[in-house]
Amino acid sequence: MSEEKRKILICIDWFLPAYKAGGPIQSIANLVIHTKDDFEYYIATSNSDLGEPLDLPVTSLNTWINKGDYKIIYLDPVHQTFKYYKDVFLNKNFDVVYFNSLFSQKFTLLPLLVFKNDPIRKVLAPRGMLGKGALAIKPIKKKIFLKLFKALKFHKKVIWHVTADSEALEVEKHFGKRCTVLLAPNLSAKTQLKSFNKLKVVAEVNVFFLSRIAVKKNLLNALNYLADVNTSYKVNFSIIGPIDEAAYWENCRSKIDKLPQNISVKYLGAIPHHEISGKLSQQHVLLLPTQHENFGHVIMESWQNGCPVIISDQTPWRALLKDNLGFDIPLEDQHKFIKAIELFAAMDQIEFNTWSESSIKFAKNFTENPELIEQNKALFLNPNNKE
Repeated sequence: MSEEKRKILICIDWFLPAYKAGGPIQSIANLVIHTKDDFEYYIATSNSDLGEPLDLPVTSLNTWINKGDYKIIYLDPVHQTFKYYKDVFLNKNFDVVYFNSLFSQKFTLLPLLVFKNDPIRKVLAPRGMLGKGALAIKPIKKKIFLKLFKALKFHKKVIWHVTADSEALEVEKHFGKRCTVLLAPNLSAKTQLKSFNKLKVVAEVNVFFLSRIAVKKNLLNALNYLADVNTSYKVNFSIIGPIDEAAYWENCRSKIDKLPQNISVKYLGAIPHHEISGKLSQQHVLLLPTQHENFGHVIMESWQNGCPVIISDQTPWRALLKDNLGFDIPLEDQHKFIKAIELFAAMDQIEFNTWSESSIKFAKNFTENPELIEQNKALFLNPNNKE
């Protein structure tokens, strides 16, 4: 008789069919796909996507639904309460509860209070929210949250799931060296294709931005770089992602209106994840001068689709140039961003193919590394609880 699977509760603000919230949804979806044979997953989430309600029948809300690979409960705002969480969580005898965010009142703080005195294993993923760039956005609100978090001693009651050594240092900086930290890089979907036949014309390049339109993702600076690209190069710039911060988008639109004629811009809006590969089939390079990423699923997806990247140095992906994967550039070095764009614009077909194939090869090796799956499974398998 096979051993009974451990029951894992995952608390996350948004989940499938939501897609506008981006990377965190993919992190959990990929985790479930890769380890569903080892664990029994229950997912507690809201009935919304980023900024809008999900189109779900009322009868499917506030009750557990079997999706095959996992069970899920979509909670409307009225049921996102301490009392209701006690009713739906405590009778399931979960072995582990996993929190997919740090700064979430409804899907981290409240369920943590529910399980505060329970010996259940508690795992928390900060998801890059302790990075300098992330903390600089709405800093007062986040300082208050961190003080409350420490006052309740939650930082000592959880196992911190970090996805890079840099994130482990961030946890140590804010919560001390005595925290329990486990390193497990995010899992990605498997790389499907071995090569792409992308037409690359000399002196022209298709550049894309793929992320939420928000200060942290830094679209405005991307537009500033494009504005200074040499006019001998033609850049077709596609912006893909939901508008998270409307006032910031208005600033971006104002900049777009002032771009020189050699820069053409299309806003494609938010795109469901399963359509991303189709949109990237004729794109050449990702431009994402993000203020901080603990992983960056869009970076991996770019490589999976044969697109090298031009990103900031505020991600775990470093020294990209030596492997023809792209450029990781300090945010203050605007000149290097511009030169990187111009380098890709100047490439001929043969040279671009070299970079594209390097990207696909790296992504394939990374996403099919069995060691990463074992590291993620270890988040839930250690029987010792942190109390």
